[in-house]
Amino acid sequence: MELIDMLQRNQLSYFINGFSRILNQQSTPFLVCLYKPCKSMIPGVHRNLQTKILFSIALRGVLRKQLCHISIYIYSFKVMIHETSHSFLSFFHSNTLQDMLSKKRPRIRIVRRSDKYSQNAEAIANNYDLLILILVRLPVKSLLRFKSVSKTWHSIISDPEFSRRLSLNISGLIMCKLSYQVNKPEYGFIPLGNKSSTDDAPFKYLDFINHSSGLKVVQSCNGLLLCSSSRYYNNFNYDYYIYNPTTKQFVTIPLPSNLQNARVVCRLSLAFDPTKSLHYRVVCVRDPDPWLNILNDPESNYVSQQIEIYSSQTRSWRLSGKPFLSHVNTGFGGGLFCNGTIHWLGAYNNTSFYFNVEDEELRDLPMPPIPDHWEDLRRVLYFGESRNHLHLIEIYRPPTSRFSVYEVESDYSGWFVKYNINLDPLIVAYPGMVRTYWDPSDLNYYAFSIFYIVREANDEESYMVLHIPEKAIRYSLKDGSFKKICDLDANEAEYRSSPGLILLAYCFVGEFIQTLSPVSQQSRE
Repeated sequence: MELIDMLQRNQLSYFINGFSRILNQQSTPFLVCLYKPCKSMIPGVHRNLQTKILFSIALRGVLRKQLCHISIYIYSFKVMIHETSHSFLSFFHSNTLQDMLSKKRPRIRIVRRSDKYSQNAEAIANNYDLLILILVRLPVKSLLRFKSVSKTWHSIISDPEFSRRLSLNISGLIMCKLSYQVNKPEYGFIPLGNKSSTDDAPFKYLDFINHSSGLKVVQSCNGLLLCSSSRYYNNFNYDYYIYNPTTKQFVTIPLPSNLQNARVVCRLSLAFDPTKSLHYRVVCVRDPDPWLNILNDPESNYVSQQIEIYSSQTRSWRLSGKPFLSHVNTGFGGGLFCNGTIHWLGAYNNTSFYFNVEDEELRDLPMPPIPDHWEDLRRVLYFGESRNHLHLIEIYRPPTSRFSVYEVESDYSGWFVKYNINLDPLIVAYPGMVRTYWDPSDLNYYAFSIFYIVREANDEESYMVLHIPEKAIRYSLKDGSFKKICDLDANEAEYRSSPGLILLAYCFVGEFIQTLSPVSQQSRE
């Protein structure tokens, strides 16, 4: 243990910046912990954690105007999480830090604790605003544990407004495995965070409520999941839920009152942006009259649709706009939410739509032109969003090892090529992707699918998550480098006879974002 006292105000900024540079070179993240002095604070004793403040070392300069002297303990982050032992770090004995301190200003002195400095530490602990600045930088999983530290901490972490300030970083991907057990879908997990592992999977089966026909994920949206269950196998009605897999809270979404007893397919999509509002909306696309389309023209491929919107704030449905026509094969279930807008792809070469949930305007979504030499059918390989960027991948020519990633213009005037992909080096490294016994003219000559495109704040760090036989691969969108993320435990042996069927090994892939956003008062026991 190294107790650091006498960090004078003019030394603090130098200390924080210097220590931050050291920690950036370490493989294990650290926290600096300010403690309220306690006579019983000895190794092996954790009296209610005795923690008053945890602050990330990256929080530079925040304390400059708050104190003249503070008491600091350095802990391994892992030790703090598991609360196992006080494996204190003798970090300040490292040659690296001593060398750095000797070249700059006077060294930080290590002295005994005094009541004067203890009072300053307690003053910081009672600074509500500073405490919030510190807590929002901690992992969500840790925040759930730290609710028990004190009433103040519990109050802050439980405040819905606090959840809006948390980052929306992707922890991983959840995938529903293709299975003949329709009433009990199984889910896998691909870790994407720096410290994530397959052990961090939020669930293997959706069991937050006991439903005879099972539960499935329809859509993932900024930490919340839209889930559904078929109430009866011979009925078109579904039960819908909003579920937060981090807090285990859920709420049942009722169907519009005029449809609860009707045999009508109601296709729902979730719209939720915690940076703008604590409330979410559910958009339902349904037939305005169950029998109207059949009676008018039973042979028509176009049907009349109506949009209704459910608000978690009012807990009620209301009509939005007038009925509109769409192709019968347009998939309105589990739309793609991006930039306050829900997007639906039209089947084959039919019209695609986007719906702005604020102005409630439905518009046609333009699509890239289909090549002249190709028939009138679209071949969409991927449609997704990341950091408010909408992406599309279409493949029209064999072999499929080279293709482009399109991004939509901000005004929806069209699409432009954002990335060019070349998978040839990946195929060399993993020859199992090649189906040599398959007709090379087939589009599925190479066995792979695209799970997700992840845009980072620094675009040079953006990457694509690929599924190749029995593996998940991280592919850099900047330089084409790649590495294995993890093995996939799906039983893909039955799909090896056809490379195209690897696309069917998982019937749903969505991001998992840890969030404290509330959904209701219901929670899983």
